[in-house]
Amino acid sequence: MNPTIPPRKGRANMRLKTAMEDLRLHTPSAWVIETIDTNFSPDRSVAGLTYAMDGQIRSLKLSKGLIAASVQCVEEKPFKLEIEIPVLNSDQWVKVAKRMAGEARIAARLSAGRIPSTLAMMLQECGQSPFVDEITFRCGCKDKKPCKHAAAVLYLTSERLLATPLQYFELRGTDKDDLLVKLRQARTLEAKGEARAHASVREDHLPIFPPLEDCLEDYWRSPHSLKDADRAPMPTHLPHTLLRRLGISPMNGKFPMVGLLETIYDDVSVAANNCRRDS
Repeated sequence: MNPTIPPRKGRANMRLKTAMEDLRLHTPSAWVIETIDTNFSPDRSVAGLTYAMDGQIRSLKLSKGLIAASVQCVEEKPFKLEIEIPVLNSDQWVKVAKRMAGEARIAARLSAGRIPSTLAMMLQECGQSPFVDEITFRCGCKDKKPCKHAAAVLYLTSERLLATPLQYFELRGTDKDDLLVKLRQARTLEAKGEARAHASVREDHLPIFPPLEDCLEDYWRSPHSLKDADRAPMPTHLPHTLLRRLGISPMNGKFPMVGLLETIYDDVSVAANNCRRDS
């Protein structure tokens, strides 16, 4: 292609309007920019940024594991371009959800349409990358891959995810609702201590009694003399008893309200004690 010939322009083309500083500051847009920095040479990333700012992208669609777009160049017909993003299967998302369940704020942010920046660290702890690894580029141009057209599409994808962050989950093989279900399952009361927010009386704190048939002869006898009882027995500690009197969540048990409040109270108590100790 003759570099002196400017690309064709179309009325319906999309144009990058967001400053690069803003894209680098927000999750998951920043992960896409990191992908460009990792996979593209400086010359191609600059050329792609110019294409995106000049409005050379005719169409852009994000779906499960795929970014599909068309980019107008010098040729009359735009180039068709596909970028494959590795998806996580259901078991992998369950593992991520269990890691996320330790922070009550995450569910609230997801419900509000936001993605916490700590998700990148959680994905990495579960053996997954936020965005940058194992991406496949396909474009109808003859340039060496990844080409400037792919860079242009990724810049616009970053801007799209800035406006609709939860589309990131669709790209990676799930959606917000499914992830929230997995979070609820990880935090449920029946999880037997797997979720800190719903920790009740732990089984390892309960006394162990022998089977009833082994103690029938001594059933009515006290194991200790009354004179040995020097103080009243202490009741088993139940954390946040006032919260637990609220009972089951009014939303059919689908939202762990008591557990979330319990976690928030714990975090506030720890923060208050730390502030008092430092003052």
